[in-house]
Amino acid sequence: MGRIVSLLEWIMNQLGFAICHQLPEKSLHFGGRQLPVCARDTGLFLGFAVCFLALLIIYRREGDRFPPWQVMAVLALFLVPTAIDAITSYAGWRETTNLVRLATGALAGTGIAALVFPLVVSQLTGREGQRIPQRWWNVLLLLLVPGGICLALLPRRPWAFWVWAPLVSLSILFTLLVLNFTLISLVASTAGEGRAPRVLSIGALAAAAALVEMAVSNRLHWMVEKLL
Repeated sequence: MGRIVSLLEWIMNQLGFAICHQLPEKSLHFGGRQLPVCARDTGLFLGFAVCFLALLIIYRREGDRFPPWQVMAVLALFLVPTAIDAITSYAGWRETTNLVRLATGALAGTGIAALVFPLVVSQLTGREGQRIPQRWWNVLLLLLVPGGICLALLPRRPWAFWVWAPLVSLSILFTLLVLNFTLISLVASTAGEGRAPRVLSIGALAAAAALVEMAVSNRLHWMVEKLL
């Protein structure tokens, strides 16, 4: 049992190592165990996965049209707080906290998921559905995602590591899968192929690409650390 636990921790740690600096002081800990990625990345990937899945459940693949430009502008603003927090803290202009990193990261992930969702669904369905979100004030409901993530992660129960570490790891893979699927679908659409027959094949290709990306990124991070 101990070997299985150690193996799972190693896999999750290597997954996080591929995309994150994993600095202990900038990461969340549960029972002395550090999550696979920093607080900002934890919020980013959880925010993306939770928001995307929530939209998929609510709209049931019917929301495949981009919202009005005003709504898209508001969603784009979701990315601004995390950029400001990262830039100002790394520049040494101000001190930040893991809670702020988590909140702004989750807000950015939510905004990215809401912007990507119509594009993904349009590639899946190939038909014209409704705009989502339809109005700018509908965007306010999306704030429940980062708010809920922060509240859920606040209790530092030792056993919670085995809840959040796997969820964060799966969220990383899910985010890469969705983004790769979107990119590959767009390239295939540009080539003039039909949508329906290739969904599964593109999904498999996107999953393979995500694993390759993680493996290559992990080794590049390792090489950089060795050189420095």
